[in-house]
Amino acid sequence: MYIFFVCCNKYKFYFQQLQHTPQHLVRLLQIIIDGCCDMAVQQVASIHFKNIVAKHWSPHEGGEPWKLPESDKRMVRDNIIEFVAQVPSLLRAQLGESIKIMVQDDYPEHWSSLLHWIKCNLQLQDQQVSAALYVLKVLSGKYEFKSNNERTPLYLIVEETFPLLLNIFNKLVRIVNPSIEVADLIKFICKIFWSSINLDIPHHLLNPKLFRPWMALFLNLLERPVPLDGQPSDPHLRQSWGWWKVKKWTIHILNRLSTKFGELKLQKSERKMSAQWFQKSYAVKILGRYLHLLNGIRTGSYLPDRVINLIFQFLYFSISEYNTYHLLQRHLDIVLFELIFPLMCFNENDQKLWIEDPHEFVRKGYDYIEDLYSPRIAAMNFLIELVSEDEKTNLQKFIRFIAEILRRYNEAPIEYKQYGQKDGALLAIGALCNKLKQSEPYKSEIELMLVQHVFPEFASSAGHLRAKVTTLVFLPTYYLRLMLHYVPVFCF
Repeated sequence: MYIFFVCCNKYKFYFQQLQHTPQHLVRLLQIIIDGCCDMAVQQVASIHFKNIVAKHWSPHEGGEPWKLPESDKRMVRDNIIEFVAQVPSLLRAQLGESIKIMVQDDYPEHWSSLLHWIKCNLQLQDQQVSAALYVLKVLSGKYEFKSNNERTPLYLIVEETFPLLLNIFNKLVRIVNPSIEVADLIKFICKIFWSSINLDIPHHLLNPKLFRPWMALFLNLLERPVPLDGQPSDPHLRQSWGWWKVKKWTIHILNRLSTKFGELKLQKSERKMSAQWFQKSYAVKILGRYLHLLNGIRTGSYLPDRVINLIFQFLYFSISEYNTYHLLQRHLDIVLFELIFPLMCFNENDQKLWIEDPHEFVRKGYDYIEDLYSPRIAAMNFLIELVSEDEKTNLQKFIRFIAEILRRYNEAPIEYKQYGQKDGALLAIGALCNKLKQSEPYKSEIELMLVQHVFPEFASSAGHLRAKVTTLVFLPTYYLRLMLHYVPVFCF
């Protein structure tokens, strides 16, 4: 290890001394792609190459002199994309970052041939297709967050490449017993599609004849089971496994399309027909498949937290649409009592974190970034919206269920008390506190709730319950909503 460190620093020193000499960047690229070269040298060269591109590819201030000759830049552009799929992944990451910088600065004005190269390679085989998908992902990513007047080049990219992408996508989905490499290629296609529709849907895709085949493939991916072969046993590794990534990106895309085509009354006139067609043809199908995925949780099937989070986000928006809400109502008891409530309960992961690192347990309660990806918070937001939509039916139904949970907890001997369920019941009531404070008979029972179900937990043998009620008593009402994911409130 020491010899490796010394060698790396020696090569780094040589590279830095030569960084402003003509064709230095070209020679670095030759070292990176040279299969006979020592990997340590290649790695140092790739890092140095990326750093030079990041710092000197274009001047950062007006009037700053060009430090890279245009002839060198042109030679790098003409060659780097040919080798991005051939180098080891360790080096590909550095080249990929360099390509992002080049695309941001040079396309389309100084790199007009890039789109033609992508189209040609999408029609070839194996490594060429993989390289083309990788570069196209970078290219489409340039326009993901651009305003409408800056997205014009993207429309040409979509028009030129999406028919080829659809053909590749269709072939990949049809493969029997696909490998993890197939998942990586499908994930590239999903990310390209996502970047193209994230802020606005290109007009090219609004044609049902062009849009329908894409939806058929996304729905196919949504309903097909994730391969069992090769899945990591560790849940943390499993959720980042290739095929689960494909499932996540598929749901991500369908959610985005649903929000873009939702709220018909807010649609622009030219989009209303497309929105009506989407709602009629796909919204209920998507919801049905999402409910099927969630149903697997009840039988012990694995589903990544991020996937659960995204599905509940879709359910949240489904409440406002008549067709999807009608389907939800038919499954509402299962969704409320067997999916949402268990997610709210204090579980094994919470217990492990509470024991091993209680400071981190509390910190996560204030982490709003984690809330964005939390299945528990997404389920709570759905519950709040659900009772707001039909307070008389949905609120009463859920409160009766929670009251029964609390009754069983109070009557159970101490050795059989379900502390996790008590935690979940308090959290559920906390999520609905604003509704309860405004509605009879709940608002007149607040004091009784505290006396019967909050104060006794000061003497609880469960430390997490003591911590919650201690915090609760001193919290002003204004802050209750901010602390829902770890602070329970009134319950009865």
